[in-house]
Amino acid sequence: MVAFVLAIEAAAILYGLRGPVRLLLDDFVGRPMAGEVKVAALALALICMPKRLRWPFVGTVAGVEVLFNAERLIAGGPMHFGNGVMWALAGLAVYASWWLRGREQAVTLKAVGIAAVLIVTSRVSGVWLELTMQALPYVADHFVEIADRALGSPSWVMGRFVHEHGWYLWLITKVYTYLPVGAAVVAYFQLRRSSTEGFPRHHIVRSFILIGAIGPIVYFLFPVVGPAYAFGDQVPGAGWLNVWPHVLPTSLEPVSAYFSQLAPRNCMPSLHTAWATAILLHALRGPRIVKAFGVFWFVCTLSATLGIGAHYGVDLVAGFVFALTLEAALVRPEDGWHRRRVLTVAGGAAAFAAILLCIRYLSVPMATGGPIVPALLLGTAAAVAYAFSRVAYPSSGGVLAAPSGMGERPVVVTSPLP
Repeated sequence: MVAFVLAIEAAAILYGLRGPVRLLLDDFVGRPMAGEVKVAALALALICMPKRLRWPFVGTVAGVEVLFNAERLIAGGPMHFGNGVMWALAGLAVYASWWLRGREQAVTLKAVGIAAVLIVTSRVSGVWLELTMQALPYVADHFVEIADRALGSPSWVMGRFVHEHGWYLWLITKVYTYLPVGAAVVAYFQLRRSSTEGFPRHHIVRSFILIGAIGPIVYFLFPVVGPAYAFGDQVPGAGWLNVWPHVLPTSLEPVSAYFSQLAPRNCMPSLHTAWATAILLHALRGPRIVKAFGVFWFVCTLSATLGIGAHYGVDLVAGFVFALTLEAALVRPEDGWHRRRVLTVAGGAAAFAAILLCIRYLSVPMATGGPIVPALLLGTAAAVAYAFSRVAYPSSGGVLAAPSGMGERPVVVTSPLP
């Protein structure tokens, strides 16, 4: 992670941007941003650390926040939240390394680490999106929009629907904006006993970090800004056509075209869909209420990605396959890298690559190919989902896996599963 952060810092300096190192320094002594990420990091740290350290930790956060904001108030500046979280995490890491021993030390350092990784990755991702704008002036939205006609241009369909139903637009926008809240709910059920029983070997934070680390690499291979930007008025005057979501484009001549630098190239694949898929998969291993929550969050996120014009339909298919492939590599680590897991990960990666290549080089045949094209696209996603289920829920053996994502321990049974 240190090497990756330094590499992004060097790239940011090359393009005249503020890199993650400078942004993290601001979190300590300047004006921290992304307060919701700091809140999520604070919540995760509190869930995972030993109970006796929670109130002192909260007191430290509150005290430092008061000091920093008192200075801002005197200077006439705006209030910010986040300095206290950073200093409290650093102080807790020093305290655990110096004073604690054994299991308590390990648990405390993991609590600090899981919160720190969340903060660092949020800073890196922000810089990464700025880099896509600076480094990629040409985007492939024409290819994606044409290929998306194979699915019936769902972004246009959902866009019209949500704009005619304001209550639903309000709901899905909130879900889309507060995606980390959905992950935090599931993480609470998974990690709430980690201070006494240890961390589960696989939990949603690991999935979120891996998706966020690998997904943005594809942005540089396949830069796309989304229908509301390229074909709408999300950035006034920047789009090629102001037709989303009411009028479908008709051109069948895909080209890579220049786009204003005001929008990140973060559509392919849809990481919102990938993260929502991770929330769903982990939630399905929890209690009934968590299962229902996961389904709700998944449906609302998919509706939002299309309804607010952030993504095309094929972005969602790619994001779904992408998430299942990474989850297949992570789920049930106690089983090791058996043949079924290797084939599922390799097959998922091949399917993901094939989807991207078809969109880029076969967009017109996809748009004019009739029902066989959506059947192939959705069938591919279904095949990857089935392969994942065989890895996540093995149908036979001597150990019945408890909901490992929720932190329970395996339950040994004496007879084969039915």
